[in-house]
Amino acid sequence: MDLKLNRVDYLQVGLTSPNTLKVLNSGSSDNHMTIVAVVGDHSGSLCCFSLRHDSTTVSTIFKTLPGPNAKITSVQVVRGLSTSSSPKILVSFGSSVIRGYTAKGKQFFGLELNNLTEPIKHLQIKWPADVFICGHFIYNHYVLTSDSGENDSSKSSIIQSKNFYVSPGKITGLILIENNLTKKTVPIISCEDRLIRILKDSVCQYEIETCGIPNVLFPLNKLNRASESFFTYGTLDGKVALISLDFSKNPLQAIHKWEIPEKGAKAQVNCIAMIESTGELYIGRSDGSIEVWIFVETLEADGSQSINVDLSPIFRTEFNCGESLTSICICRDGTLLLCCTFTGFIFGLTRNQLVNLTNDQASLMMSRDSEARIETLKNEITDLEKKITREREYYQDLTSGFPVKGLRSSQGYSALPYFAINDSMILQEDASYLLTLESEVAVDSVIVQSDIPIDLIDCERNSAVVTFNDNWSSQILATFRCQANTTRIEIKIRSIEGQYGTIRVYIMTRMSPKSCQVKHYTIKALSLHKRSHNNLSSTIDSTQVNLLHIFGSFGLNESLNWLQLCLPEIPDRVNNSSSLTIKYTFVSTLMDTFLIVDCSKGSLTFQSDNISTISILKDFLTREATKKSIPIEMNLKVNGSSLGSTISKLFPKLRQLLGEKRKNLLLEAIKDLRINDPEIASSMLTELDSQSPTIKIQFNLDRLYGLITDLYLDYIKLEGTSSSVNVNNMKTKLNDLVSLIEESGSDESQLETLIDKLNHFWGLRTLN
Repeated sequence: MDLKLNRVDYLQVGLTSPNTLKVLNSGSSDNHMTIVAVVGDHSGSLCCFSLRHDSTTVSTIFKTLPGPNAKITSVQVVRGLSTSSSPKILVSFGSSVIRGYTAKGKQFFGLELNNLTEPIKHLQIKWPADVFICGHFIYNHYVLTSDSGENDSSKSSIIQSKNFYVSPGKITGLILIENNLTKKTVPIISCEDRLIRILKDSVCQYEIETCGIPNVLFPLNKLNRASESFFTYGTLDGKVALISLDFSKNPLQAIHKWEIPEKGAKAQVNCIAMIESTGELYIGRSDGSIEVWIFVETLEADGSQSINVDLSPIFRTEFNCGESLTSICICRDGTLLLCCTFTGFIFGLTRNQLVNLTNDQASLMMSRDSEARIETLKNEITDLEKKITREREYYQDLTSGFPVKGLRSSQGYSALPYFAINDSMILQEDASYLLTLESEVAVDSVIVQSDIPIDLIDCERNSAVVTFNDNWSSQILATFRCQANTTRIEIKIRSIEGQYGTIRVYIMTRMSPKSCQVKHYTIKALSLHKRSHNNLSSTIDSTQVNLLHIFGSFGLNESLNWLQLCLPEIPDRVNNSSSLTIKYTFVSTLMDTFLIVDCSKGSLTFQSDNISTISILKDFLTREATKKSIPIEMNLKVNGSSLGSTISKLFPKLRQLLGEKRKNLLLEAIKDLRINDPEIASSMLTELDSQSPTIKIQFNLDRLYGLITDLYLDYIKLEGTSSSVNVNNMKTKLNDLVSLIEESGSDESQLETLIDKLNHFWGLRTLN
């Protein structure tokens, strides 16, 4: 079967920012059953609709009224104990309400949890007994009493709390898998601290480090083996990975089988779906792309074929709808995908089973009923467009204060229209931040203002026209003017470590009256560092480590507050006593250096092989302690040999960029040669392209030169040594430094020579 996906647009069901789309009856490709699906939105409205196999018309079965502060955060479709029982819809409203509806819209179940300290963000129900709930940090497991069984038609139920767990990191996902050995349900949560936690009762049984910040979890229950269970997760930087849990081992063993894509970064993963019988994996991303990956089939001993999930899947095709996806549901044995977007649009994707079909053949196969139906749909679209135009003109008159026919007076609307914005700011592998903004309505313009120097990098998926306002200060003010019907914009931002502040983004839409929403994003002092859970204490070389120890009369909360201000991915809360030491490990996405932090009451210890990192922390913490008049003392240990270690980590990027620069110079010279001798120029171009292909690298030479310069300046400042080069005459000798690096930075064997020349240039001859 061909895997080419064709879009089929369905009627919108009047939802605002739909959150979850679920299928009650997925139909079958053999009997063409009618598909029944349900979707909940941010206004609190739950809509159930049906779709016939021979029509693209949606019929609404029922739709609940929206309510204030009743955002639907989760939708679950469950069945009773018997396979013949009808499916039930369970939804979580607002902060503490869970309701159940039948497929016809009758409410049969109601539950309000007044003891919750956090709103419900994730819900999983194993009907009819167990309810699993997660807030921002708290996990709860409740058990329904016998009075609220499946046949109970009352709207309220009594439940008992069974398990309770407070996560150190913010919870981003919750799934349930089955332990085939004990036949028990195992809850799994994903957290923002790059860990997936396996829970047992009220404790964390096992922690799994992820390849990024996990955003979505998806269980593979049908592929579970006797003692092994599988599940996948998607990250904010676009990775999808599979984890195997072996319950026969003591302690529990978790193995990362694979991750896709192996290289590079993509848009964040919002939803995952899979046809476990055929091994087709569907990935929905925030940029609107739906990817199809296929698992390899293996031949068993009995002659049957099975899906081999131990090997990474193979990419087959993709489809892009241009809007951020929130849910993907598989229908009709995989021949139809129902997709839901952030802006409230639901559409279908069908497989193309017509191979080598010409346009004439396609027109002959269309029946008269189909032609009449298409003509009817076109007339309905025309009527809807006219109605929208009339309503828009009426709204414009009301908001502008002009007299409206049928009203005695028109003073205009004073309330600004509300529009939801889906935003994210994610650190990429190339040491830059990707700012994504998505609105329910068309965006007119976006203004970016920063009180620190930042670089705005061109993004492939950004079609807006950017204008920079000239300013004598270090602040950045840029305006992005969007094209018509643009609801999503991406902006890539590159910051400088050591300079921290706030980025303000003003989003203006094409709605009337004109309104604007402001988003604030904090750039921290060490903003290009990411959290790591690898234990580096036993592998690092003590001669390459710089140490900073700060101690004084400050508490654990104060030290954690300082860390949150200067480092990303520090949790908002910790679950331990004040006498216990908290340890964090970070890795720089820009320089590949490490930072180890030991935090306790009255003490902060930092270890890093990057002198610039220690210098930034020393200046920042001194400034913060001075603001609050907290007396502190510092012990500083600087190792000059760490300069060479840091430069060796930058050397591959430096050598690659210098080779790219030389190639560009040769290309320009060959272009000039085309005028006199085009044949020789063409042969040289062919040879150059085959020997040295162009490589896209986000780093630039000026940035690396600045990093090396700051490295030596920070060493001179912290060590207090004398140097032949200082800040005052640095500008006059900058060209000499650049020439020195470019002469010795193109060959891998010249690394030691480059370090010696740099030490000699700065007048530091005793570092070796």
